[in-house]
Amino acid sequence: MIFVHGGPGNSMDSALPDLERLSRGRTVIYYDQRGGGRSDLVEDPERLAIAKHVEDLDAVREFFKLDKVTLMGNSWGGMLVAFYAAAHPDRVQRMVLHSSGEPKKEFMVKADEAMRLRLAQHLSADDRKRYAFLSDPRNWAAAEDPKAVCREYYQLLLPFYVADPQSVHRIEGDMCSGPDDAVRRQRFVNEQIINSLGDWDLLPSLADVDSPVLIIYGEADPAFAATPEAWANALPNSRLIVIKNAGHIPHVEQPEEFFNAVENFLNGDVRPAR
Repeated sequence: MIFVHGGPGNSMDSALPDLERLSRGRTVIYYDQRGGGRSDLVEDPERLAIAKHVEDLDAVREFFKLDKVTLMGNSWGGMLVAFYAAAHPDRVQRMVLHSSGEPKKEFMVKADEAMRLRLAQHLSADDRKRYAFLSDPRNWAAAEDPKAVCREYYQLLLPFYVADPQSVHRIEGDMCSGPDDAVRRQRFVNEQIINSLGDWDLLPSLADVDSPVLIIYGEADPAFAATPEAWANALPNSRLIVIKNAGHIPHVEQPEEFFNAVENFLNGDVRPAR
């Protein structure tokens, strides 16, 4: 299985430590996407475009001499996996969309608006001002200690992505891992990749993806409310599972339910279910 990490702009280490259970009895391939982690830094925004990321994922498949591959995409990685499957449906054996981002721009705009409202309602005035500073890619690029900036950013943001804010303390992955120069550019890379998607709508292009798909979300995920069902309705051989008392990191918040569902799917339980 190839695991495709979230972000965009993060590294494999953002999720690998929390997902190590998946490697029991199978080979899981992790890689740092271009522009992040230990991969080469990319200056040209055109070389960060979605088409390049699809090419990179296919290059990983070819390197390991895999005719068909099982893919698991986390958050942004779920979107990338779906873009890949739309381009190469014949090369996908099965897929897991794990807390995937939105399949169309309209949904992401609505999700971002809801998150901004949530932050405005629950952060203090000082924290809102600090969050605005930390959200600016220029301030990451100019930071003497970019990892400190990165960690402060996620310290403010992550509690709004989970059902129980205390669960963030159980995360073992590091969203600020990698060389300092890569961390400095994390927000820049994120911005350039999302911009490359344009006014995207993946849903019509997924009709030809007939491989089995598990779509798994936490009930409190900050994704736009219509997103999970939209993925499920667009993918003809999909199974949607929504986990209660969990948000964007159900593998940390409700690990037994999450891993049991994923293991059953990977081991052959591909029955469609809604």
